Amino acid sequence: MKIFLLIFLTILLFGGCDDFTSSARYTKDEYVITGLLYEGFPVQFIFVGKTISPYTDTYTDMNVPDAQVVIKEFAGKALRDSIPLVYFQLEDSIGVYIDPSAQKIISAEYTYRIEASINETFIFAETEIPQPITFMEDTAFTEDSTAVFPQLDIDTADSEHPLVIQTPDDDPVNLLFRFYCLVDFEDEPQYIISFGNQDSPESEEQYEHPNDGFPRKIEYFGKFLPSAESGDYFVTESSYSGAIVFYGEYRISIFSLSENYYNYLYKTDGFKHGGIWNGYGYFGAVSGVNVYTEVVD
Repeated sequence: MKIFLLIFLTILLFGGCDDFTSSARYTKDEYVITGLLYEGFPVQFIFVGKTISPYTDTYTDMNVPDAQVVIKEFAGKALRDSIPLVYFQLEDSIGVYIDPSAQKIISAEYTYRIEASINETFIFAETEIPQPITFMEDTAFTEDSTAVFPQLDIDTADSEHPLVIQTPDDDPVNLLFRFYCLVDFEDEPQYIISFGNQDSPESEEQYEHPNDGFPRKIEYFGKFLPSAESGDYFVTESSYSGAIVFYGEYRISIFSLSENYYNYLYKTDGFKHGGIWNGYGYFGAVSGVNVYTEVVD
């Protein structure tokens, strides 16, 4: 969370905006929402704050601890529930808003709206929740993180063990694939393809950059068109092995993304297109699954 906020801050410092959200130029008084809802889970951390000057302000000036923030759940146009969020201070002095009860489970049956009142300013956003996706069983993967992980031969990964995801219908689906090596740096992770005479990273930063986690973590996303087979619909990803840099155990996350979040990731100046009205950022949702494997030669 800390790393993400710092990255997002860097983007905001010089960002402009268009008619979709706020004024055409940066001003200190623009407000920010960044938050994702996860289908099947309680409300996660939501950041509600403001842009800051790159010249005179500090990170803590992003904080807005006195906003009135609520997430509303709708079935069609009918309000089903209202979840008030409270400010929570993190260790790095950046605060977020949380649901202290953690009782509300996000469901794809409903849509969600976030509203934030800050002094005289009102900002809001709405998002749909993507329908759940299903990972089709494969001998090289398991969804059980406590099991002995099956092995994936990197040389035949794409051809013999493509990632196959069942979707609810034939509509285009926004998918994000995230590959994260579970080997600790102290255990000397080994490159699949050596860099010069290096068989393993020489420093923790070379293994996992503090800004984006690269190359320990690699992710990519896109809009996919499912294919039909016997009345069901599938997306098959058979060119993923290039995102696996190290041998060893991996967690592979596959997420279906709401349009708000996909637009934020995909579009230039995405923080203007993440669904926030009268502010910057994004309010989106994901539905997904984690699978595990051990990458071998």
